[in-house]
Amino acid sequence: MEAAGIGCDPPPGNKVDKTRAWLRWANENADDPLALLGKVIVEFMEVNTSGYASDTDLDPERDRVIKILNDYGLSYSKGGYVFSAGATNISKSFQEIIRARDLSGLQTEFDRIYANVESDPASAVTASCALLESLFKTYIEDEKLDMPSDKSIRPLWKAIRADLRLDPAAVEDNDLKAVLSGLAAIVEGVGSLRTHKGSAHGHGRTVYELKPRHARLVAHASFTLASFVLEAWDEQKV
Repeated sequence: MEAAGIGCDPPPGNKVDKTRAWLRWANENADDPLALLGKVIVEFMEVNTSGYASDTDLDPERDRVIKILNDYGLSYSKGGYVFSAGATNISKSFQEIIRARDLSGLQTEFDRIYANVESDPASAVTASCALLESLFKTYIEDEKLDMPSDKSIRPLWKAIRADLRLDPAAVEDNDLKAVLSGLAAIVEGVGSLRTHKGSAHGHGRTVYELKPRHARLVAHASFTLASFVLEAWDEQKV
């Protein structure tokens, strides 16, 4: 529990009582209780334990944990992430992509998003923008393109959009043109929201409060765009 970041003194009672008390403390006092819960169970969910012949022997118990989480509207994702159900399919799919490709810069920003989406939505928005910037820079470096002097999200997107042939102006089909324009709108919206309401800059007299639902919207839009860019990149290599 201490390694997971649950910092209260050891409660009295047997192991079950102690565990319940520790988790209750985390739920009542932590900024992101689900993040702590994920850290508590990650070893059990992913690492073979002494006394078991193989991971397969643990599968029924792990399935039981997953079912209990599902009963409470939660789901578990590899790496010790516990999410609210209904908002995770895109994020889990995208996380699998970045892990498979060993994109450490994107993983760092992904972790920052989910560390802050509930407790600090503005920081999650900033991390969503940084995730896209990290991907765009990786593409530019790996494909040996000219890196823009302005390394903010819009110039970076402009550089990779041209190389991946994602410019709406270069497409004749009106429906596809509209979809590609939507990708540009995501870049514009994420960049503007990060500048005006994210945590990376100071604010004026009027400050609009970002809610977790806003942060999740921005994060999922960023995941969708990033996933499409990675797929287009793969197709270009074929």
